[in-house]
Amino acid sequence: MHKKIVFIVGLLALTACKSSKETLQSVHSPEYIKAFHEGVRLKINGDLDAAIDKFKFCALKDPKDDGVQFGLAQLYLMKDDVTNASIHTKKAVELDPENIHYQSELAFMYEELKQYEAAALAFEKLSKKQVQNLEFYLGAAENWARANKVSKAIEVLNTMEKYIGSSPEIAIQKFRLFSIAKDEKNALQTLLDAHQKYPDDATIIANLVDVYMQQKKYAEGMRFLNALVTVDPSNGLALMMLGEMQMQTGEASKGLANLKTSIKSEGPNLDQRMTILISLLQNFPKDPDLKELVDFMVLKYPKSAKSHSIRGDYYFKNDQLETAIESYKSAVENDPNLYEIWNQILLLEYQNKLWDILLTDSEKCLTLYPLQPLPYFTAGIASIQNKNYSLAEERLKDALNLILSDPTLEAEVLGQLGEANFAMGKIDEGKSYYKKALEKQPKSLFLKNNYAYRLLLQNSEIEKAESLIAEVLSEKPNDTWFLTTKAYLLFRKANYSEALVLYEESNKALPNDKIILDQLGDCYFFLKDKDKAVEYWNKAKIAGSSNQSLDKKIQSKTYYEPKF
Repeated sequence: MHKKIVFIVGLLALTACKSSKETLQSVHSPEYIKAFHEGVRLKINGDLDAAIDKFKFCALKDPKDDGVQFGLAQLYLMKDDVTNASIHTKKAVELDPENIHYQSELAFMYEELKQYEAAALAFEKLSKKQVQNLEFYLGAAENWARANKVSKAIEVLNTMEKYIGSSPEIAIQKFRLFSIAKDEKNALQTLLDAHQKYPDDATIIANLVDVYMQQKKYAEGMRFLNALVTVDPSNGLALMMLGEMQMQTGEASKGLANLKTSIKSEGPNLDQRMTILISLLQNFPKDPDLKELVDFMVLKYPKSAKSHSIRGDYYFKNDQLETAIESYKSAVENDPNLYEIWNQILLLEYQNKLWDILLTDSEKCLTLYPLQPLPYFTAGIASIQNKNYSLAEERLKDALNLILSDPTLEAEVLGQLGEANFAMGKIDEGKSYYKKALEKQPKSLFLKNNYAYRLLLQNSEIEKAESLIAEVLSEKPNDTWFLTTKAYLLFRKANYSEALVLYEESNKALPNDKIILDQLGDCYFFLKDKDKAVEYWNKAKIAGSSNQSLDKKIQSKTYYEPKF
């Protein structure tokens, strides 16, 4: 029920009728008075039905007691029975037609009952009795509008201006009513007249902006938009709209500044700020101000996955991958059901060789998305790096079973299954998986290179390895990794001097690579320079080589076949 309608205990006792108390004492019987006071007590105790019974008894005994009728109305309101409440309020008004409070409550009841014309008439009647009461005029205008009698609503507002004076609020109400009536000419003129009278009122200017933009009169819209930003410089929505318009009309520097300011201003919601930030990040990824803005979004919306994801996007585009991963993880903590962000997390952890974290996050992701092959694939890769080859094989086979129509991913999974089987000493199975991978992607240079390297590690099928690496280098003759595999081929063919030249070139490009350092030492050993060999083997150890033969080589100054 309308907040203006309240039940006042004193009203039940006195009921705005100057002689009610006297009436109770001098006219009504003791039985009547007792029932009345019992009704009040029951109402206070919350026993509304019993209270209604007592008041009905009083109404039956004295149908002309307006206080009892209004008391019944208020009790029915407390039961959310507006229909019965309005019946008894009308009776109270009929019994005491000068009581403003009764009439006001009746007007609000009509409004609650959606009897808008009756409500409008009731409010109009009240406004004529209290010509300075703003609420009665607005109630009448609002209900005439709801009754689809806009001209009558405007008449009420005109009358209100005569007695109360004009104001920006009344002008806005008139504009809204003309708009409802589709009277665009008078709607616009009302705003222009109001702007003349109240040039610094932001609401009037904002509505003028909307009207001109809807009419596609962009020059006028821009003029008022500039005016709006002048009178209300913290209006984020105005700054956002102005910035977008300026970007489209060749004022890029001004537009960019306004868009940035709008993100931290009041007004725009999360999605509006996100839309602007996404656009800025696409077009100005290196803009130094973006860092402050994406950090602001996280402070403004700490529980929103969107704010953390846009921050992650910024740091990803600016090659700050650890911070990007951290932000993406915050995003999925707030909303785990975001597979695209999980996908980004796993790929970044893979690129950064964060194997332990990658395995943990892959396992978490695959429980959330058990039908997506990628988390099984990344769990498999991480398990290979952690030497848990049986888990790697299990996860990679799971991934293989989930791939529907992605031959590229299927080939990569098969290649990793080849890696896992080679590492477990299942050489024939490893070769079989690599052959299947190359059947899926016969042009993949990485698969060819990795297969060749695995064959060379096994010192097996050297001619096959030579053929594979020749195909790779014919496409990319200067790739460091591919040249390293060629160097290992030369080493296996006992061409140590030629292998050394290639390894030294690769070492310049990748000075801390543990594999290159280890194999440089091997070349020096076979070239009879044991001191140099030990020097590079030690460097490989410091770099983190996982070659289990490395310590034996260093201690004995003798070559041993690699063991991983």
